[in-house]
Amino acid sequence: MTSIMQDVRYALRQLRKSPGFALTAVTVLALGLGANIAVFTLLDGILLRPMPYVRPDRIMAVNAPTMNGFAMEMGYANLQQLIDAAGANVKSGVMLDQSVASVVGPAGRFQVEKVEITAGLTSMLGVQPKLGRSLRSEENQLGRQHEVLLGEDVWRKLYNADPQITGKTLTIKSQLYTIVGVMPKGFSFPFGGDMQVWAPAAAAPTAMSGPHQQFGTLFLRLPDGMMPSQLAANLNRAQAIIAREVPDGNVPTELEVIGYQASLNKNARKPLTLLYAVVLAIWTLACLNVTSLMLTRAVARSRELAVRSALGASRARLMQQTIVESLLLSGIGGILGLLAGQVTLKILWRQIENSLPLTGVVHLEWRVVAGLTILTCITALLIGVIPAVRASKRDVQSSLHGVNSTASASHSRTREVLVVAQMAITLVFLVGAGLFLRTIHNLRQVPLGFTQTNVLTGGIILNQGALTMDEKTQAQGPNIVQTSYLPLLDRLHAIPGVQVAALSSVLPMRSEFAVSLSIMLDHKKVPQNQAPHADGRLASAGLVDAMGIPMVRGRFFTEGDSATAPVVVVVNQAFVNRYLKGQDPIGHVISMGEGRLAEGHIVGVIGDVKQTDVKKATTPEMYYCLAQMEPGTPLYGIATAFIQVAIRGRVPADALRAQFDKALHEVAPDATTTGVKTIHEAVEDSFGSETLTAYLLEGFAALALLIASVGLYGLLSFAVAQRTREIGLRLALGAQQGNILRLVMSRALLLVGFGLAGGTVMAWFAVSMARSYIYGVEAHDGLTFAAVVVVLASASFFAAWMPARHAASIEPMQALRTE
Repeated sequence: MTSIMQDVRYALRQLRKSPGFALTAVTVLALGLGANIAVFTLLDGILLRPMPYVRPDRIMAVNAPTMNGFAMEMGYANLQQLIDAAGANVKSGVMLDQSVASVVGPAGRFQVEKVEITAGLTSMLGVQPKLGRSLRSEENQLGRQHEVLLGEDVWRKLYNADPQITGKTLTIKSQLYTIVGVMPKGFSFPFGGDMQVWAPAAAAPTAMSGPHQQFGTLFLRLPDGMMPSQLAANLNRAQAIIAREVPDGNVPTELEVIGYQASLNKNARKPLTLLYAVVLAIWTLACLNVTSLMLTRAVARSRELAVRSALGASRARLMQQTIVESLLLSGIGGILGLLAGQVTLKILWRQIENSLPLTGVVHLEWRVVAGLTILTCITALLIGVIPAVRASKRDVQSSLHGVNSTASASHSRTREVLVVAQMAITLVFLVGAGLFLRTIHNLRQVPLGFTQTNVLTGGIILNQGALTMDEKTQAQGPNIVQTSYLPLLDRLHAIPGVQVAALSSVLPMRSEFAVSLSIMLDHKKVPQNQAPHADGRLASAGLVDAMGIPMVRGRFFTEGDSATAPVVVVVNQAFVNRYLKGQDPIGHVISMGEGRLAEGHIVGVIGDVKQTDVKKATTPEMYYCLAQMEPGTPLYGIATAFIQVAIRGRVPADALRAQFDKALHEVAPDATTTGVKTIHEAVEDSFGSETLTAYLLEGFAALALLIASVGLYGLLSFAVAQRTREIGLRLALGAQQGNILRLVMSRALLLVGFGLAGGTVMAWFAVSMARSYIYGVEAHDGLTFAAVVVVLASASFFAAWMPARHAASIEPMQALRTE
């Protein structure tokens, strides 16, 4: 231990004597380790962190297949039959609804997420309240859902952690609930949420299909001895029977049974794996660079090490001193890298939130620190072992007499190999960054079908107790279209700077949900599996003006399309191309169910709009007029659940945020807004992982280019310093400066050429990993490869030119006097 402490003190003195070397090595290591820490923090939170449940790996989510990019929903009656089919030994729980609400407590007003569940869900998760009790099965009966469980953060923030909280009341969406318990700290469901409360769902028997059914998600706990595949087979057999018994064909015929955590993070696995492969390459590049610096330093200190060896220091002792120095450098680099990684996450957090799931649980944990410690130790060994072994093998007599040609040549060859490797890795980074830059450029050039200038968008949730998807209850309540939505539009139009405002259940690039509806065209009855389907939308007059959507034929909704006027429908061009191709769509009749919507006349056709993903083709859509929706009509429930606003201004959209919020709360004081952003921001966010990966690859590519250029510069500068006497002699014997320039540059260009060749081969195979992420460009795009080669060759030329120029300007007499 004494010798190690001596080596630490000696290493600190040596680093203080060589601040340039120390600063360069620590900075390169900090950047390499910091990139790993940033991505590993994401990996830990999203993929590795266990959920706060008992044996979370045994919890399964049962999902229906997707349609048009959205998961199909399953009715509660369907889920109940699946629970029966799973067997009594399989614990179950159902989540029927999630909504955002504004609540008031002793500590003020907060926004919470209300989750409606069946009583057995917390038991299935294996978690009991820290205060009070769980929900009871009788509380799921219709009309008896008056209890609520609080999340620990809600209890702490809203009620100041009142230990006597049970029995008190909380008003949510104008309904009074009795608080029966508080869940433990860290508990969330759905996993990753915050400020959550759980209320009993009205799990009454409902129809298997049609407008009266309730939709939910089923969660099951695998009993000991049962495999996921066994449960999936049992449920799929039962679902096939259920689907055959339902005449309208809207029940899925197959199911996906997947681990709950995997169901949440499955879309993040591929991009995070790709990013971690990238940062490991960055770390490798940093290690190669610092190893080269350490080799250079070992040559410069060869006489010092020879003296220590002559005075009795053993080979093991010399190696230990070099390893300690590398550990010190890696340790300092690791600490700075930890800070750099967290700063990187903060800078890119908006893109991360829009690209990856479960970001709410991403934060620095002990696993990240442990991973950093292990990586730091590995780094120290990688950058220290080769220089230590090389230094310990040097001939003492030759070093003392300054004769080091063989050893120096060996060191030089090793450093040259390291520089070539750095060049090759850097070219791979640059190719990846180039492909993603072109991808983002291509995505931004795709016609969206609307304009992005000065448009503010946002979601609106009305916290009114009468809002429900049940048509009988709706018919007894107020018409929120007339009492809230239309007055809101009047207030928005009165704001100075607002050109037009409109409401819609779905806005482009903000499609939180979709409703795929089965319809009848022109009263023609066809088998259910052949019936036309289209995504149903609600919209107010002015939507096409607010969003800049072109009208292809006919008209959009007007003020005259009131609740007493005939029902009118607007469809998109994709609808016409699929169902009315070659016909004049104006005047055709769309029927949906019975009652008021049994006959809707098409009055207009709008252009196709990219709704969720610019890379996907637009699906058939039909718009019903929001002003014509009344309580009891099938689509009225969409309006009660969620609505979005689009405001086109004569001023920049950001300037309208405060006025929008004020106008909304004047009309509906308890209303909640979600995701208020400009439409341009929504479009950029829709690019998802492509944008995040592009940003990171751009940064990593620039970092790699800098590290490789510094490595080449350092190699050539040291080579010039080592050959100062030789260069001086050449100049004294008549060599011209141009000859010296060619001497240095030719060696540099040879190394660069090897690096470019090796990197091109590596990149050719590496880009296949990113093939699914690029758009509008081939993975082996010749233009991108050529541009990258030019960029790297140019940077290498300038990095080599400075030491070559210095070599050519050496004074012969001064060089000959150099020891």
